[in-house]
Amino acid sequence: MTKIKKFPLLSVEKIDGGRDVLKIIEELIVRLGFDPEVCERGKGADTARWMVALDDQRELEILVENLRKAQETTIYLGINICTVPIRGVSDVLAAALEVADGLIGVKISLVGHYLVLSASMSASGITLEEVDYYVKLLNAQEVWFRQELMVELEWEGLPEE
Repeated sequence: MTKIKKFPLLSVEKIDGGRDVLKIIEELIVRLGFDPEVCERGKGADTARWMVALDDQRELEILVENLRKAQETTIYLGINICTVPIRGVSDVLAAALEVADGLIGVKISLVGHYLVLSASMSASGITLEEVDYYVKLLNAQEVWFRQELMVELEWEGLPEE
């Protein structure tokens, strides 16, 4: 009888498949006409953040969270609408909530002293086209939301800072 060779015990690890969400976001930023490295505001083991200047006054924030857990990774897209003034805060928030009833696929939030239009989605299986769709959805509704909020408040413009 021949000797049986013993092999070392192999450790088999689960390898998560799917798309690389960071690469998708970088491709999105390139599609928007910007350099992802210039727009990057921080990248860690569990999060990544970019700020994309849409024009002189508007920025799109892109935040990817829970990178370590592929099934829990989320993408956040947000655009600041205006600062909420201390004087008349209840009027601004009430008007924003009334106008927000017409939003589709996005939400309005109060983040610090900013009124923010945003969309959040799971990154699991997401494509570049889907993220691009949400950016277009935000852009289109942001213009509409600003106009409707000014009409509702009877303002000439919205406070930026």
